[in-house]
Amino acid sequence: MALYMLQIKYTPEAIRNIAESGSNREDGARAAVEACGGKLIAFYGMMGQDYHAAIIVEYDQLPNYIATVFTAVLGGAIADFKTISLYTANDTVNAAKVYQANKGAYSPPPAS
Repeated sequence: MALYMLQIKYTPEAIRNIAESGSNREDGARAAVEACGGKLIAFYGMMGQDYHAAIIVEYDQLPNYIATVFTAVLGGAIADFKTISLYTANDTVNAAKVYQANKGAYSPPPAS
């Protein structure tokens, strides 16, 4: 499973709609994520940042995550977005094992 943080910036119209309707956008995000085969881990608003929300999701396949981004962006409420790939402490432990097993497999070119 891969973890991603999707940071989104709403359009001014979307912010107006959220303010006037009082809708819970986490519910909409969860539906979009689950429809594309993912799991919504967390949904946070952000103050003082360039983006309005951070959504942490988990997927088996990268194309499913990309499909979720397509769904969200093409829905018209998102003006901009950024994806950050996340990893756990256990991922780091496993990476260290791979590194240790293969650290002699590469040697840099000689200095000139």
